[in-house]
Amino acid sequence: MRASPLHYIELGSGPPLLLIHGLFDSLETWSKVLPLLSDRFKIVAIDLPAFGKSALPDRWTESVSGMIGAVAAFLDQKGIEKISLVGSSMGGSLALGIGERYPERVDKIVLLNPYGLPSIPAAVAAARNFLLGNLLPYLLIKPFLRRCAKILYRRSLYDQTLLDEILIDRVILPYSSLRRRRDLFRFLKGISPEEIMKIDHLLPAIRRPVLILWGENDRWLSEAHLARLQRRLPQSRVIKLPSCGHLPQMEKPKEVAEAIFSHIPCE
Repeated sequence: MRASPLHYIELGSGPPLLLIHGLFDSLETWSKVLPLLSDRFKIVAIDLPAFGKSALPDRWTESVSGMIGAVAAFLDQKGIEKISLVGSSMGGSLALGIGERYPERVDKIVLLNPYGLPSIPAAVAAARNFLLGNLLPYLLIKPFLRRCAKILYRRSLYDQTLLDEILIDRVILPYSSLRRRRDLFRFLKGISPEEIMKIDHLLPAIRRPVLILWGENDRWLSEAHLARLQRRLPQSRVIKLPSCGHLPQMEKPKEVAEAIFSHIPCE
């Protein structure tokens, strides 16, 4: 499988830092954090395949492992040998997968409410259902898509004032075409419980320092998930963020930036 070029933005100067968004999101999720980090880091934020402005390759037979490979290929194309990773939700799981597969290329890791190991998102279960997986790309026309996006982000955000029409428009724009919706479901169908378990099994082997930023009001993930993740990651430490949901980069950008500065020295 040949990796398609990833859409990305690049700004700032200093040690390199790769920002990886989560499921049903894009690099725009980092908009409040970017100006806070770019004075001290060379920031690279990407749209993963099938998300934002990045296409999914026509021949796509892998899912999480394919995403990990796509990020590694992107770093190769950019000539980046070693970099620190910041991953939100599913992007946190990918950051851990990259750290497992390419330990020599990863300096430090920051996870923002990292999703789901060893479970899989409900959307994946729906996509892997033969009937739903084939029908939903056709049913998700704009009004239904808007409704789904509002439900998704209402649960993701503690501060409901952030849930405005601008955010919803940004979230649904990549899926305005049937092809992009079908690409999304092709990606989701490829996520297998076996693949997720394989990543989870290897977590204790990660020896890079890991910082977990945890929005305490996450309605997707429980404290039990956080406790299990800590046990699986021997080099991890946790900073909890009160009055914050599943997306700290949107709700607590200053706190996120300060925590990254403390974890990844810029000298």
